[in-house]
Amino acid sequence: MRVAYVTMQFPVPSETFACNDVRQFVRRGVEVEIFCLYPWHSDGKKLLDERELSSVSVSVNGIAAMLKGIAAALVRPVLFIRSLGWIWRANRRRLPHLAASLGLLPRAFDILSMFEKHPPDIVHIFWGHYPALVGYLVQQRLPRVPVSIALNAYDLTMKYGGSIEVIQKADFVRTLAAVNVPAVARHAEVPESRVEVIYNGVDIEWLDGIAGNFPKIPRRIAVAGRLIASKGMDDVMRVFARLRSRWPDATLVVMGDGPEKESLLQQAETLEVFDAVSFLGHVAHSRVVEELARAEVLLFLSKKDSERLPNVVKEGMACGCVCVTTSTPGIRELIEPGCSGFIVSEGDIAGTAEVVGDVLSRRIDIAKVVERARGRIEEAFDLRVTTDRYYQRWQSLLKSRSG
Repeated sequence: MRVAYVTMQFPVPSETFACNDVRQFVRRGVEVEIFCLYPWHSDGKKLLDERELSSVSVSVNGIAAMLKGIAAALVRPVLFIRSLGWIWRANRRRLPHLAASLGLLPRAFDILSMFEKHPPDIVHIFWGHYPALVGYLVQQRLPRVPVSIALNAYDLTMKYGGSIEVIQKADFVRTLAAVNVPAVARHAEVPESRVEVIYNGVDIEWLDGIAGNFPKIPRRIAVAGRLIASKGMDDVMRVFARLRSRWPDATLVVMGDGPEKESLLQQAETLEVFDAVSFLGHVAHSRVVEELARAEVLLFLSKKDSERLPNVVKEGMACGCVCVTTSTPGIRELIEPGCSGFIVSEGDIAGTAEVVGDVLSRRIDIAKVVERARGRIEEAFDLRVTTDRYYQRWQSLLKSRSG
């Protein structure tokens, strides 16, 4: 099976779930090729090596690709004019979306021309916003090639008008959490039954290969994510300061980088916990796993509207952390409160500190929480299970087309 992934950039630091999927498909013999609407990320080639994906073909945007795309559009004048009309209809009320769509259209035609020369078995639209440009062109020009499309949390926030028609004509529509299904159906004006839930899985086998080498450090707390205001890292600092006043040997490891770093460093100084906090910056995925393996608690206090079943929480559960997270949409699909982890209210510093304090003081049975959390990951979020669902759906599409 030859699958073409259409995305914005690949790989990027924040999308470990995309790399997980591709790596697992390659393991099972699927030929995956990546087609990006953007140029290389500044660390893209380094990340390919770090994430064991150097053998995967990645096609990126650039001046040459744009020129080839313009030429491809001009030799297909009917499709070009039709696509301009579609973009206008879909985005005329949202000028930023309209401008971006027009700017990316040449690259979409460039990708189409590559598909026409060597048609993939499946075209998978990995994000349900601008990559839908390629989905539209494929549905118009290569109707016998099955198209699947994923609608992620960011897509539901963005509400890109160009994805509606692509979703309606897609052979397979996927979202990453059951809580998203009504929103996807409303956005695309399709029945909820047309939207399938396939969770983003975590690579348990790979995680275990790293985590098994590192023992837990008493009262070690970890957090990972971009250092932006919506990730709630400032709340993490406030919670940790409360804990530190009671447990002077408590430590916090912060993994991630971003515009809030200097503010957080200053906050750590002000709260008098600077010496107990390690700011590691952006680190390799393997180092994230190493730190999760060492931590007793993963503290994840995101405030993002688009947060859905964050992978780092799944990885923390798989690595034996007691996970304490905010009540983001769909989180109960992952964590049963008080059983496999703890869900706290956004901004509740005192309440969150009390929950983490119960873990550090052993007022709860940590072993049971960790065991149940691991069981939940193995049951529903094992990468082998989630990618197999994709594979089976794609296989059924190919069989139906060949029949």
